[in-house]
Amino acid sequence: MALSTRITRRVSAACLLATALMAAGPAAAADNWRAYTYNAVATVTSVKGLNAMLEAVQKETQGQLAVRLNLGGTLPIAATNITQAVGDNVVQMGDDAFFVGSVPVGGIVRLPMFLPARSEFEKAWDIESTYLRAEFNKRNIVLLGRYIFPENVMWSKRKLTSLADIAGQKIRVISPEQAEFIKVLGGIPVTLGTSEVAAGIDRGVIDGALTASSGYGYVWRDLLKYSYRLNVSFVDSLILVNKDAWDKLSPDTRTKVQALVTEHTAKISAAMAAEDQELTKKLAEGGMVITEPSKAELADAERRIAPYWKEWGEKRPAAAEALQKVRTAVGR
Repeated sequence: MALSTRITRRVSAACLLATALMAAGPAAAADNWRAYTYNAVATVTSVKGLNAMLEAVQKETQGQLAVRLNLGGTLPIAATNITQAVGDNVVQMGDDAFFVGSVPVGGIVRLPMFLPARSEFEKAWDIESTYLRAEFNKRNIVLLGRYIFPENVMWSKRKLTSLADIAGQKIRVISPEQAEFIKVLGGIPVTLGTSEVAAGIDRGVIDGALTASSGYGYVWRDLLKYSYRLNVSFVDSLILVNKDAWDKLSPDTRTKVQALVTEHTAKISAAMAAEDQELTKKLAEGGMVITEPSKAELADAERRIAPYWKEWGEKRPAAAEALQKVRTAVGR
């Protein structure tokens, strides 16, 4: 046999062997996902917690799933469109606090002055979550979990030390429920993504915002002068994944990811709750005017917004059953 023929056959055999070895390799190649959050600052507790979660995902799955987190404003996705972006697989994972416009049942726990205690919020969320998961499933999305911001209170660069001071002020909100509360008090609600708020305050598009001290109250401290500590509501931020991408993961990987999301979102919630008072104290020491509402003001605010709780349900019949279950559970 000619030398050239033997060499050709050996090369062919080597190629066939390589092909066979590749076919017998790992059942699934590593997945690389993109994640997107409305959060615009890498140093806030929520983003640090999300990055820790995603690092743990890559480690625990031995690199079978790697997820890169993109901050708010770094991709052409509006904060209010994160749900759609996940459903369309533009990004495979979303951190979404602006989802209520797309999934109205999520507004139950956002009803102003409705769930003043964290324990009530969590009880209501557990009831609501069944309906949330079903609605997200219709949109090709899996709801893996959520973290909770502490009290969302009012902040402004203009005088804001009482309910009366809200009248005429342009306040940034993140949901229709918050918007209704600002309107009831005579203010002007403006919906802006988190990455747009600082510029909005600086340019006079808005006077202030609703957020927690451990959310963005501390981040925006140089732009704001007043913090009126009326808790409009706690706010949940959801961890969403595209269902097609999720289903392509192995069962073992899905189990690990779900466990890590549950673990790390609980840590994020606890960390923000723990630091909220400390940050508020720092803001006061730095010159921020911090005002606690009186009992009379709290009662007045609840009296004025309470009719909206019923109206909200009447305008959203698909959410009526969930709302009734929550009201029964929390005695509201």
